[in-house]
Amino acid sequence: MITHIVLFKYRSDITWSDFEKHFESFMALKTTSLNPKTGKPLIKSLKAGKNRSWEPFNRGFTHGFVLEFENQDDLDYYLTKEPVHIAFSKSAGPLM
Repeated sequence: MITHIVLFKYRSDITWSDFEKHFESFMALKTTSLNPKTGKPLIKSLKAGKNRSWEPFNRGFTHGFVLEFENQDDLDYYLTKEPVHIAFSKSAGPLM
């Protein structure tokens, strides 16, 4: 398995509604990002959460996502070519 970690630092002025939509869209990638050859989900496991640590090391990053992929090829496709993920990434930019 290949682990991919994503950390977000949201703008302080985004609305709760925008945050919720973004979070739901990210979580939906587990079932909507598909392998073009098999039609099966690329993401084998997806966990998410808010940083609850009181340690002063987060540098403003408030939420983390841990994704697992079966192999490096699946992760590479997801990051560079998978259309649902690419659209998600473009929509996420203004929130960061």
